[in-house]
Amino acid sequence: MNAAHHHDAPKLSRNQSEILSCLRDSGEPLSAYAILDRVRKSGISHPPTVYRALNDLMKKGMVHRLESRSAFVACGHGACDGKFAFAICRACDKVVEILLTDEDQALLLGLAPEEISPEQVTVEIAGLCDDCRPTRLA
Repeated sequence: MNAAHHHDAPKLSRNQSEILSCLRDSGEPLSAYAILDRVRKSGISHPPTVYRALNDLMKKGMVHRLESRSAFVACGHGACDGKFAFAICRACDKVVEILLTDEDQALLLGLAPEEISPEQVTVEIAGLCDDCRPTRLA
């Protein structure tokens, strides 16, 4: 599918469903091992099982990897086509997903030097969210 969002929910395995639910319920980025700790009670007990499910969910656009954190988050829009960026609060780890247009993606890929043929771009903006930013006195 080339649409920005998938409106038909893809068929998920039990493991994929458990891991996606775990990420949606967490409210914060989780490492694969943190996910494993949380889904053990559902019978998922081996790291390769978690990584396999995460890879499949990323291919479906339902989970994103935060490269700077080596952590995963559920897509904030259900599923994306791979054109997104993140703003991450460095104090509380709040993650806001930013959808990129085709033009945004092309501009970012165009920044690659000639000797590198770009295939993907990862943009993570670090800062402080409204709750963590110190209030300024006027």
